[in-house]
Amino acid sequence: MNKRTALAVMAAAFLLVAAASADAQTMKSVAGNYTIMKIDATAYGPNPRGLMILTPDGHYSINLAAAGLPKFAANSRLKGTAAENEAVVHGSLFHYGTYTIDDGGKYITFNIQASTFPNFDGTVQKRALTLKGDELTYVPTVASAGTPPSPVVWKRIK
Repeated sequence: MNKRTALAVMAAAFLLVAAASADAQTMKSVAGNYTIMKIDATAYGPNPRGLMILTPDGHYSINLAAAGLPKFAANSRLKGTAAENEAVVHGSLFHYGTYTIDDGGKYITFNIQASTFPNFDGTVQKRALTLKGDELTYVPTVASAGTPPSPVVWKRIK
């Protein structure tokens, strides 16, 4: 092998290692706890509440709820009235599972293990992703409320 070929092989190996490191850094850079900043107000109202946890090893949990959900008069979640149950179902969503950062950090893919919207159970959802400072934004590809998907904005909790 001549010097030129050896240098080319070394350069290619360096680029592969750098690319692999960039993906690992991207996964590491998104890991953390986030609070909801913006989500479609149709389901969650003007002051949504939410927490997203992304672990460095690829597990996640997302919890969303509208502000002001009604208290259950019976003081039991198993004895809610039809109106109380409807308000909670319409105003909340939870899901958890694993996630990956794909295509050089351009997408976050959720492998949903379980959700309060059962249609999401066992699905895989790839969402366009941006991370700017402490602000993480993704765009769902599937909406649980039947509305066109819109950007969801989270802010890292420090």
